[in-house]
Amino acid sequence: MPVYSVVVNGKNFSVEVEEIGKNRFRVRVHGKEEIIELTEKAREIRHEKKAEETSSKLGGGEIKAEMSGSIVRVLVSRGDRVEKGQPLIVLEAMKMENEVPSPVGGTVQEVLVSEGDKVQAGDILIVIAPESGGNPVSSQTVRSTSEDGNVVKAEMAGTVVRVLKKEGENVKSGEAVIILEAMKMENEISSPSDGRIFRIFVDEGKRVQIGDPLFSLS
Repeated sequence: MPVYSVVVNGKNFSVEVEEIGKNRFRVRVHGKEEIIELTEKAREIRHEKKAEETSSKLGGGEIKAEMSGSIVRVLVSRGDRVEKGQPLIVLEAMKMENEVPSPVGGTVQEVLVSEGDKVQAGDILIVIAPESGGNPVSSQTVRSTSEDGNVVKAEMAGTVVRVLKKEGENVKSGEAVIILEAMKMENEISSPSDGRIFRIFVDEGKRVQIGDPLFSLS
C-alpha cells in the first residue's frame, strides 16, 4: 500500500492509500481507516471552489500544491497569458491526475516545477501576476509582526471543526488550539510554544487552504 507523508502544524503523519476501485480509495492513518470515493462532479466543485477562494484571498500570486504528488504535465510557460480556471499543471496524486487551475486571469511570471518533479503539499508551483496589475503575492510577505504576534498557518486544506481557545487565553506548547478536518480525519493544530492567543483568524465551519492564517500568539 503506497504511503504518503503529510505534515500538519509541523508534525509528520504517514498516510496509507490503497486504490480499491474506480475513484475509490482506502485511507489509513494511525490505525484509523476510511473509504473515500471521488466523483468527477466533486472534483469539478473542488477545483472551482479552490479557484474562487484563492482569487479572493490572494488576487493571484503563488499557486501551491494542495497535496503531495508528481508533476505529470506543465501546460503553460513563463510569459503566457492565462484565463481564470484555465488548467496550469496536471498533478498526479493518489493514482489520479488532478488539474491545477489558475485562480485569476493574468500572466505567468514563474514556472517553478518541471514534468516528473515530486512535490509536497504547500510547495509553490507557479507564480501568476494578476491582469489588474501589481506585484504577485509572495508567501514571504505574509509574516508575523509585532502587532499580530506569531502566526500559525494551515499546513493542508480542510475545514475548521472546532476552535478550542479564545483570544487572550494562555496556551502551552503543544496544546491544541484548533481542530481541522482534512481527508475525513480530524487533526489537532497545536500551539508551537507557550504564549497567549493574540488573534483567531477562523471560525468553526470555515474552509481553509494551505498557508491560510489560523491563529497568532503574543
